[in-house]
Amino acid sequence: MTKWLPKNNSKKATDINIRGKTVPRIIVEILQGRGCLTAESIEKFFAPSLSDLHDPFLLGDMEKATERIGTAIKNKEKILIHGDYDTDGITGAALLVKNLQKFGAQVHYYIPNRLEEGYGLQKSGIDHALKHKCSLVITVDCGSSAIDEVDHAKEQGVDVIVCDHHLPKEVLPQAVAMINPKTRGNSYPFTDLAGVGVAFKLVQALHESMHRGQEECTEDLDLVALGSVVDIVPLVDENRILVKYGLKRMPKSGKTGIQALLQETGLTGGVTAYHLGFVIGPRINACGRLRDARHALDLLLTDRMPHARELARSLSKDNQERKAIEDSIYNEAVSMIQANGLDQDRIIVVAKEGWHEGVLGIVASRITSDYYSPALVLSLKDEIAKGSARSIPGVDITGAIGKCDELLIKFGGHTQAAGLELVSENLASFRACLNTYAQGIENSLFEKQSLYDTELDLSEITPELIHFLKYFEPTGMANPQPVFLGRDLEVVGIPRVVGTGHLKIALRKGNKAFPAIAFDQAEDILGIEIGKTRMNCLYSIAEDAFLGKRKVMLRIKEMEKINP
Repeated sequence: MTKWLPKNNSKKATDINIRGKTVPRIIVEILQGRGCLTAESIEKFFAPSLSDLHDPFLLGDMEKATERIGTAIKNKEKILIHGDYDTDGITGAALLVKNLQKFGAQVHYYIPNRLEEGYGLQKSGIDHALKHKCSLVITVDCGSSAIDEVDHAKEQGVDVIVCDHHLPKEVLPQAVAMINPKTRGNSYPFTDLAGVGVAFKLVQALHESMHRGQEECTEDLDLVALGSVVDIVPLVDENRILVKYGLKRMPKSGKTGIQALLQETGLTGGVTAYHLGFVIGPRINACGRLRDARHALDLLLTDRMPHARELARSLSKDNQERKAIEDSIYNEAVSMIQANGLDQDRIIVVAKEGWHEGVLGIVASRITSDYYSPALVLSLKDEIAKGSARSIPGVDITGAIGKCDELLIKFGGHTQAAGLELVSENLASFRACLNTYAQGIENSLFEKQSLYDTELDLSEITPELIHFLKYFEPTGMANPQPVFLGRDLEVVGIPRVVGTGHLKIALRKGNKAFPAIAFDQAEDILGIEIGKTRMNCLYSIAEDAFLGKRKVMLRIKEMEKINP
């Protein structure tokens, strides 16, 4: 049974007045639980401003980077932008290519092939720079650990500027400039930017150093929003500002490729963070997972609509193929887990020959969600096991893998995700090592918990509450959609299964009733008796539009029937 716990146990709040409007105490209570303790901080949450963005020159080495780029542009040197194959790296590369071209730079770009080259700055990328006579390479979303690759570039007379957000190791590459808010001793006030966010800070600094208007930067916030949301960075501080304004720009984006994507996905009427994360982002990621991510970058850079539409259609086909491959591997992995009792391990490790490397991270995420355990999914080929890991809150999977590094060829990542490679014959020892280490992790971290913001009676769902809930957007990591606890709610109306396995009901308490939907919970229709079944549930509140009318809908996250 999942534990339902309040996010905070602070005292009940009271209504407050901001700019002549009364903010309901429920909204105040939720925001206080998220660190907004004063009327001023609540007002800033409601109305984030581009003027609140931090000075880009607070990032270490930013001045060195802008000077070197300025010199390259002045001397007509060729510059190579080296991105990465996920949405963050692709949007960051597009951002830098477009802006450097604005400044008159001669720009080439390079995206490594996931399956042939792997993650990060590659020697093949440096060789590409040499082939095209580029004397400066700027990385995006990679490079912080690329010591050998940067040395290779220096030996060939090529300078490297690292523009990244990954946690660097103790020893840093000998780059001309290292722009990364996570480097030790960096005084930048916000460390959780996405790779495209760090690239945007470089663009900001270039505009300032070249005396260009900062308003030009906002033209590319659509790219920043897309890369940030898909990379699942915390939507707080600068990220929240960048994504909020980027979403506003998206429908009127001047980028042909983005307009083609909106048309392909039917999102021409408006875009939310959800659409970026679950509709557009997967299409861009699928391209890099299955074939060559450069097609996605070409889409974001092209000015020709027929070509853009063709590329957008091909990305949709890639995404459909990705889903089929992912489902097949997931089903095989679950069968292996059940057959071998791997669900009893604290850290689940599954591996098989022939699994497609491009989707292993998604499969690991699904297994982690299903079993509430960290999961590693690896593909075996030529006596090498290579794959991805995902984790649960509180368990640092990269730290855990690092405890067994003597068994690995290489690894790297974040607290919640990692990539790794090892010799296949070490797999059993590696699984044992991981789980021996995991025995020392606090038991409570492996108990599934669902957090809610506050308890809410249906009578408290008012137009005013609905109005202020909209101000939480964009929601996502670290700023989720508010979740409420509802107690002793009566099921009314006839339960129905809709869509692909969703349960639709209505819930009532006292004289207030609302329609509700529980996604992917159709099996719970069994045992529901109209007028008799009562339940507790965790839910969020949405406002749906149908035939021009708006109605409030409860979106049930979890529910439990109350015994009569």
